[in-house]
Amino acid sequence: MRIIVVSGMLGVGKTSTVLKMIELLMQRGYKVAVIENEFGTKGVDGEIIRKNGMEVLELEGGCVCCTMKAGLVTTLRYLQSDVRPDMVIVEPSGIADPQHIIGIQDVIGIDVSAVSVVIVTDAERFMKMKRMFERPLKNQFAVADVVLLNKIDTVTEKEAEEIEAEIRSFGYSGKIIRTQAEEGLNMDAVPDEIL
Repeated sequence: MRIIVVSGMLGVGKTSTVLKMIELLMQRGYKVAVIENEFGTKGVDGEIIRKNGMEVLELEGGCVCCTMKAGLVTTLRYLQSDVRPDMVIVEPSGIADPQHIIGIQDVIGIDVSAVSVVIVTDAERFMKMKRMFERPLKNQFAVADVVLLNKIDTVTEKEAEEIEAEIRSFGYSGKIIRTQAEEGLNMDAVPDEIL
């Protein structure tokens, strides 16, 4: 199975991106499983995904890449043996460092052919988030395979270029895909190796 980690700060559009990924991957004939993580006791995002016909395994009470790492390993082993999906989409909490999830590929008993990291960021609030969460953002961009610059319709072209330059200043050199919240993710723009 392959893993796609969809990460980003709270409110950037991760769940919308995950829903669009599910829809398009299923149209391509993939069997998809979703693991989403919540800090609180109630997984609101899981409820949204369930309404769209997907089974969701939630890891509550901590960050999927830190305190719940054993939970993630157990869940992936269960998926591998009982569900056998082609793709597993992992949506960790907003402050998660995807670097820790990438290492799951080396865990004995889990057969993962590839782990791809998609970082979703919010053009409208990017500069504010950069000031408040520079370290987590830097960690996320450092391991990203693709960056989705969401809500691009809320900023000018000049502002979008400045945001992209800031993202590059974190050391990210890959593809930046601009998306609009209303339109959702255009999967044709995502490199095939991610999917």
